[in-house]
Amino acid sequence: MAAIFGFYTLKGLANGADGGRVFLVALLALGFLGFGGYMVRGAFDTSVKVVLDENGFRDRRAGDVLVPWETVKSVRLSSSGKGSGMVSFELTGEPSDALANALFGGNTVRMEVNSLDMSGLDIVAAIKRLAPHVAVTG
Repeated sequence: MAAIFGFYTLKGLANGADGGRVFLVALLALGFLGFGGYMVRGAFDTSVKVVLDENGFRDRRAGDVLVPWETVKSVRLSSSGKGSGMVSFELTGEPSDALANALFGGNTVRMEVNSLDMSGLDIVAAIKRLAPHVAVTG
């Protein structure tokens, strides 16, 4: 889209079009260029997104709040095949304020796993190892 609006900006300048309209088309071109840069940045981001350790789990994409294993009642995998889309953690009670802000209410934390380098089955296996008291359902 940025290339298309950029082309029409240059065409408008070359043909002597009204300056206001050319400026608007140029702003659209720059806006789409910036949006494209933002989207491409995510494709090359190799930083750690989800941390599972002996203390609990932390999803840096959704609030970056540590959820201790003691507060997790059960975990459910949405589908058992490779590339399963969602792991749901049911908490024992109401979440803390910081976690509630990341969850938008409720006592279930949902973690999207398609964009991670681990499958849903790998995450569930790690949870069984790190928190054997957590029930695995589904």
